[in-house]
Amino acid sequence: MSGQPTDYARLLRLQRVIKAMRERDLAEAKNRTATAERSLEELNRMFDEGGPIVGLFPDLLASYFQTTLSEKADAERQVKASGDELLKEKKKLETIENRYGEQRTSETRRDEAVAQAETLDQRLARQLSASSKIGKIS
Repeated sequence: MSGQPTDYARLLRLQRVIKAMRERDLAEAKNRTATAERSLEELNRMFDEGGPIVGLFPDLLASYFQTTLSEKADAERQVKASGDELLKEKKKLETIENRYGEQRTSETRRDEAVAQAETLDQRLARQLSASSKIGKIS
């Protein structure tokens, strides 16, 4: 290790970007699932109504139905995978936030200790200076 403290502020910003990307991926997958569901509902309605298109192109509609089912299944798998990834990124973000908070607290305590030591050094220097002046008077 280089001995330099970890830049948790930078890691925090990066992790927030990654989490936002995972949230976007999840939203896109959910949108694809919803679109496939609407298409399937429309196809089911067409089959139930038994319109002229169903009679003219049954093989084409059956193929489209299978393709849409496959797309929906793929989208649902992507929703699960994206959800899992998002959960991992949220946990990472929480860990980084905690470590960043601990680092900030540690830095604040260290800065306070340095300021307190400087104050004590100044008081001691004044007392020594005053006592040496007193010693010259007598």
